[in-house]
Amino acid sequence: MKNFFTVFKFELSSLIKKKTFIISTIIILLILTIGISFPTIKSAFTSGDGDDDDKMDTKIGYVDEGSVFKNNEVLEQSFYGGQIQKFETEGELKEKVDSDEIDSGYIIDSPTEYTQVLKNNEIIGTPDAMMFEQALITTYRVQGFGEKNIEYSEVEGLINPQIKSDTIILGKDSASNYLYTYILVFGLYFMIIFYGQIIATSVASEKSNRTMEVLVTSTNTTNLIFGKVIAGATAGVIQFGLIIATAIGVYKLNQDAWNNNLDFIFDIPGNVLLFFALFGILGYLLYAFIFGALGALVSRTEDVGTSSTPITILFIGVFFIAIVGMQNTESMLLKVASFIPFSSFLAMFVRVTMGSVSNISVVISIALLVVTTALVGYLASKIYRTGTLMYGNRVKLKDLFKIMKSQ
Repeated sequence: MKNFFTVFKFELSSLIKKKTFIISTIIILLILTIGISFPTIKSAFTSGDGDDDDKMDTKIGYVDEGSVFKNNEVLEQSFYGGQIQKFETEGELKEKVDSDEIDSGYIIDSPTEYTQVLKNNEIIGTPDAMMFEQALITTYRVQGFGEKNIEYSEVEGLINPQIKSDTIILGKDSASNYLYTYILVFGLYFMIIFYGQIIATSVASEKSNRTMEVLVTSTNTTNLIFGKVIAGATAGVIQFGLIIATAIGVYKLNQDAWNNNLDFIFDIPGNVLLFFALFGILGYLLYAFIFGALGALVSRTEDVGTSSTPITILFIGVFFIAIVGMQNTESMLLKVASFIPFSSFLAMFVRVTMGSVSNISVVISIALLVVTTALVGYLASKIYRTGTLMYGNRVKLKDLFKIMKSQ
């Protein structure tokens, strides 16, 4: 165990002291801090007199030269998109639009027709057009019913009934859990891809400069591979943990500024974080052992990408199964994948977070993942010892197993 801790401390220290690790972590944390604190920062540079919302309201104007509507007050009261002002002539309206005193203008041609006046026609259009049209419809209805001696208020409930609904959720609220589950799954995907390549490259680098010849004769290869892999896992957990903790902590400080609108992202239940840590660490270790073994099969760091391509493609496939499975947690593909160790750490996590799954299923999935990770770690240590002492062309697995069997 002493040799294992020696390797672990050395590898962990090397990883967290790298400039790429430090700089990337600081940049991500700064972006998160600034982004989440934006409403608070914005409010610090704006006046607090309470008139900001009014100042940002849309300003529009309209002309009703033909007196299409008998009561323009209904039109003005029905427009909820900002400030609306009546102008006497079309020329005056166009002048105000051209001078940017109002955002857009509307010329009422008939109760159901209008012409919009714009200074510049943007690709995305103007949102006030739809709101003005809705106000026009309301005014048309009020006037039409009035001509028939019918109060519009009496029939408004029939025309625009207010439908109320409620939902009783017997299982998990998948819709509410979707976003933070996606973020956690994507974060784990990135961590495995990134640190897996680092581990494979580190092994290949030590092999290429013959450092491994000294190491494998100084200590057990199990200590070496386990020390490297667990150190890489620890570095990944530290970085990802800092990101999650910073995001949640900064949001808690700025929660009022967001009016609690982002609670569905940052208010992650404790049991979800626990399952993420459990499945995430086991899944990470499983693939990290594989990447470490693959690094031992090449003699040059340039060949790491080629050697790790098959397992990378497999992992990308697992990632897409989890992402697609988030749309339907009861799909057969996701259920099967949740018991296959190479995919269960993502698939079962998705089912636990967003779907309904029995406790015995979770236990079986974890047990299979633990056993498989241990077996892959043991096999990786054997491949590591044999592969690191073989130089020249990239070692093929079938040849490596023959050599291992003959020893």
